[in-house]
Amino acid sequence: MFVQRVQETVSNASGSLQFGLNLTPEAGILVAATLIGTWTVNKISNRLVDRAVEERGGDKHAAFTAKKVTAYTSYTLGLVVVLGILGVDPSALASVLGLIGLGVSFALRDVISNFISGLMILVNKPFEIGDQIRVDGYEGTIKDIRIRASDIKTFDGRKVIVPNSTLYNDIVVNDTAYAQRRFNVVVGVGYDDNVKEASDLAEEALEETDGVLSVPSPQVLVDELGGSSVNLKLRGWTKPERADQLRAASKLTENIKQKYDDAGIDIPYPIRTVNLNEEQ
Repeated sequence: MFVQRVQETVSNASGSLQFGLNLTPEAGILVAATLIGTWTVNKISNRLVDRAVEERGGDKHAAFTAKKVTAYTSYTLGLVVVLGILGVDPSALASVLGLIGLGVSFALRDVISNFISGLMILVNKPFEIGDQIRVDGYEGTIKDIRIRASDIKTFDGRKVIVPNSTLYNDIVVNDTAYAQRRFNVVVGVGYDDNVKEASDLAEEALEETDGVLSVPSPQVLVDELGGSSVNLKLRGWTKPERADQLRAASKLTENIKQKYDDAGIDIPYPIRTVNLNEEQ
């Protein structure tokens, strides 16, 4: 039924599209004026877009995308006007363009979806260039946001190109969206050691470690009674970038080890007892 309707529409449109074009001097002047007017309108719209994006603190990608949309719109309208001046039946032309548009939308639905998602990302800004995110099993820094896809540089130096529809529709963790981020370090102390003393030394280590913020306050919690140790969880806050987290965690681990060694507090390792049955 749908195919039959399409065939009928194409047949009717083809019958209406006559090739006896209006090529009079007057038509030529109107066509030239329309083309110049379309070009002028596009240039003016580009300036307005640049000004609007600058006033709202947008980036160059948002301006580029908006100018692409306005250019497609203005030149498409200009083409329709030119064909009308040349004598092409606008209704028949609209029917043909509608069918072509339907076919293109089916063929390019993924491209269109990524394009729209890219616009939404640029407008809503769930993340920006320079943010560190996690999406679809990848983790890294946003290096570029384009119309179809965005580039992520992973922490081990790889480039990952992620479709914008994935970035907009899937769950994305933005690790640098806020000014502070918490990290944890777990350390075990022996059952024979003084847990209160170990906790106090851990608090001192947190306070003395470079990169650990004083606000929010760091914490030391008794996490669990393990198989060979009482495990303490040291919680501190740093700047949100991954490098700051790793640096602070490494320095804190070094400091707590030194303090426990000086105080004679044991950091035990798991003990396993193996029973061997000897044959008689």
